Order: sequence, then structure tokens, then C-alpha cells
Amino acid sequence: MQYKQAFDLIAGKVEEELTRSGYARQKVTTENENELVALFTGENMAYSVVYILERQQMVLRSCPMTDEGPDNQWKVLATWLYDEETSSQKDAESIANDFIEGVSGTIAIKRAKQMKQKKKKNDDGNADPKFLAKRFVTYFPELKDEIREEEDCYYPFRGATFAREHLAPKIAAFVQSAKGRELEKFASVFDTQYANGDADTRAIITVVLLNSLEDSEFTKLCDVLNEDTQMAALAARKYKGKEVKPEKPQNKTVSKARNLLNSAN
Repeated sequence: MQYKQAFDLIAGKVEEELTRSGYARQKVTTENENELVALFTGENMAYSVVYILERQQMVLRSCPMTDEGPDNQWKVLATWLYDEETSSQKDAESIANDFIEGVSGTIAIKRAKQMKQKKKKNDDGNADPKFLAKRFVTYFPELKDEIREEEDCYYPFRGATFAREHLAPKIAAFVQSAKGRELEKFASVFDTQYANGDADTRAIITVVLLNSLEDSEFTKLCDVLNEDTQMAALAARKYKGKEVKPEKPQNKTVSKARNLLNSAN
């Protein structure tokens, strides 16, 4: 049985099972001609079925969902060899049954519950500075090569240095020209990453990235941040130009950034 037919059979059966649990199959495109990919997303989890041609492998993977979609930190749940010259439809059905167990069995249910509980927590997240940098590739495609170069030359990833040298200048230029919905969408990246980020990531967002902006740029962006991110940004603004340890935002109500900035001047 040809590998494309086998992939369609397996992905179809997985889709049928996941649909019962509220998952939806998404349209995906891959730049890698040696891979076939089917993506299924739910409220807290994402699954993907992948066929890697050069390895002749069918793979089932999972990762948590964020507000922007799968976080792409994939965990391999199962791997099967599928050689179209020797494998049959029976083999494909066996793989499909195993993958179905992987997305619907006791362990899968427990995994989904854990992700749901984790998403509801209000404490620090676990998204690191490198993950933060990758979230901006959509806006600044050249970051993809810059991140790869950083990974090749330095270990561990220099989150604050990379943000200061590569992200901050791009963000300032973007904020200067962005308006309306475009700016609001850009601000949502900061909101999501601040909510999901670890202590280092939160400090980079406030102390490095937002504090790198001039007052007019800072006010413009801060006005469209959500309340939590805005409150942290304003608390960190007084440390602009100083090196400080990450600090949790003060527990106070913030309305609009412009009013608070003006009152502080």
C-alpha cells in the first residue's frame, strides 16, 4: 500500500476519533517535501500525524495549545516504520489503532486534563526566552536565521542579549508605523507571552523590550496591552536604563498607560 494512501487512512481514523472529543482538523502546509502532516487542535492540546519519507516513519505527536495555536514543542507519542514496498493495508490499520489509543486512552485523557489545569493556573508559566523570540518570526522573518545563528554560536540561548540586539530595534520600528487592529494584534503577542512566560521571559518583555521604547512608542503600545501586561510594564518603566532583578508587578489597578505616564511626569 502506497505511503500516501496509508497516511490518509491513518490520519482519517485519528481524525474520526478526535472529532468525538471536540478536536478539529486544520489545514496545514509544510515546506518539507519529505513530510506529510495532519494537524488536529483542541482547547488545550494539539496532535499531529506525520509521515517522514526519508525515514519511512509514521509518527504521532502532541503539544500544548496556546492562545495563538500549538506551541510547537512537540512530544513524540508513537513511531512506526512504514515501508510501502513491504507494508500492507493491514499494517496501516494496526498503526491507526495504536494512534487512536494514543489520543483516546487513559493516558491521553489524563494528559489533556493536566494541560487544562496548567492553563488555568495564574502562576508563572514555562515559556522561555527562546520561545518568546520565535513568536516574533511572523512579524520579522529574518529572526529565523538570527535565532539559528544564536543557537549555533551560544549555549544556553542568551535571551536578554538576543532581545536587546535583535528584537528591540525591530519592535520600535514596527510600533512607530503600526495602527489600529495591526497594533492590537501585535500587542497580543506581548500579552500572551507575558501570561505564559517564565520569570526570565517576563523580565525580558518589560525591562528589555518595552523599556527599550521611547516614551511615545511605549505609550502607544502600552495603551493596547491587557491590564496585567500593562501593569507590569508601568511598574518596570521606572527602572528604564538600570539593571535590575525580575520583579513581580505591584497589585494595583491600571486604566490607561497615557494617564499614568502623564501624572508621573
